[in-house]
Amino acid sequence: MTKKSARQMHVFKVVSRVKVDGERRYPYRVLGVPLEADLYTLAAGIVRAFDFDFDHAFGFFDGRDPYRSGVKYELFHDADMQDELGGSDAPSETQVAISLLLEVADQRAIMRDTAEFLARRLREELLPNVPDRLRAGAEAELGRVAYEMLDLDADLELGDVPPDLREALAQPGGLERLISLYGAMTGADDAAAPTERGVKGVSVTEPFGRTPTWTFLFDYGDDWMFDVTYQGVQDAPPRVRLPRVLDSLGTAPEQYPEWEE
Repeated sequence: MTKKSARQMHVFKVVSRVKVDGERRYPYRVLGVPLEADLYTLAAGIVRAFDFDFDHAFGFFDGRDPYRSGVKYELFHDADMQDELGGSDAPSETQVAISLLLEVADQRAIMRDTAEFLARRLREELLPNVPDRLRAGAEAELGRVAYEMLDLDADLELGDVPPDLREALAQPGGLERLISLYGAMTGADDAAAPTERGVKGVSVTEPFGRTPTWTFLFDYGDDWMFDVTYQGVQDAPPRVRLPRVLDSLGTAPEQYPEWEE
């Protein structure tokens, strides 16, 4: 009888750059992922191996400083995120900047202020022609008309930009970074721009053909960073679901620590 060949997996060692107080070594996890896995699957496996919630954007970078890396694989570059930034019509940098800034603006407050300005302008223009006996009512009515003209009874569309994008935008230099990111996705950057790709559908081993160790950044702003090293193909444990933690050392840092006041 021919022996059935063992199922195989890619193996990665992931070391956190954050060490828990009282522990001598930085925590690590050895992770097995399916041979057909993409970078999105690897990212999800890493995040869950350290007991984090998979609730933020992320990327893989060829340098220790993600913001200076020459080669990047980021969730921001995938088609669904690109659509959120304006699709393939390639608006100008100014249009992109305004669109992004509007996502974090208090649009309803701006519209209320605009309505008050419009009401004041209408009163200045029209009230001099209103008989004195009607002025009080006309003044109040013009305020209502201004709100109706701006359709403030309707819900304002705040868009479907992912929370991660809003969070990245709120960081120092976030607007400039996201404008540059959009340019890279639309081909607007020059030949000297970093090589940037998405993570979905990208083979889990593609980056590691360049260099065996990459920086994995999770949650822009909090900047959780991990060193990810490819260790090759091994036989997978029988009857286990991949991704799977094969070995571990140390306590994972808390994703959302309770800060003492």
